[in-house]
Amino acid sequence: MRRRKRAALHVAMFWAGVLAVIAAGCGKKVNKGNSYSEKEQLFTSSYETGDLYNYYEPRYYVRDGEKMTYTDDENYEYRLGIDVSEHNGTEIDWKKVRDDGYEFVFIRLGYRGYSEEGALKEDPNFEANYKGARDAGLDVGVYFFSQAVNAGEAAEEAEYVLKKLEGRELQMPVTYDLESIENDTARADEVSSEQHTENIKAFSMKIIEGGYDVMLYTNLMWETFKLHMRELYDLPVWFSGYADTPQTTYDFSIWQYSNTGTVDGISGNVDLNIEMIPKKKNEGTAG
Repeated sequence: MRRRKRAALHVAMFWAGVLAVIAAGCGKKVNKGNSYSEKEQLFTSSYETGDLYNYYEPRYYVRDGEKMTYTDDENYEYRLGIDVSEHNGTEIDWKKVRDDGYEFVFIRLGYRGYSEEGALKEDPNFEANYKGARDAGLDVGVYFFSQAVNAGEAAEEAEYVLKKLEGRELQMPVTYDLESIENDTARADEVSSEQHTENIKAFSMKIIEGGYDVMLYTNLMWETFKLHMRELYDLPVWFSGYADTPQTTYDFSIWQYSNTGTVDGISGNVDLNIEMIPKKKNEGTAG
């Protein structure tokens, strides 16, 4: 994805997240299940304080060249993926991507412009990327870059996504992408934390009603200062932060650990991701 805050800011904001954990206290960790969405419980589940936070051990994250690994194979499996948009060009060799060890991809479906008019637009490479990735055997999810200023616009964005998907199958979630625009003003700059949180709920519920799983893409600055994470407890998180370990205390399912990766079959920098898969999920046991 593009238009991100710098990694240094992510690291700096980490300590704010740590203080939040200390202030909130600890609690029992509960496995939230194997799906990316619990349709009957989304935004309604009760939780203990500790359920909000992740329990990954930083020492188990080991980077091997371009690829991140998680070496606690007793409790977790992991797999690697990428995300792409028109910025990655039109000549992607998806079979080479697969053979390079990447099993899933999030493809930008579209975006709302950050000018005042806020027009909804499809990523020009969406169709080609979707077909190429599926033909190569990769699991596919999509993301939509939002600039919604109210819940109505967020719901409109979800309806736009559902129309563009046209009932096609996804193996990964539809992701609501919230990012700050660097070096420019944007229509969503003055949206409050409360409103952003309500927008996420509105988008997510529409996607669930459309039959797809849903996820939130965010970073530490947004988690700490721009969202009410307690209200979003049920929503799986795709966390973005470029460091040797994920600089967040909140729970997440996928970590985007680099935006400068090199992947066979794609020219230029590529975003790299690791999906965390608790073994209890695979074995079908209770959390």
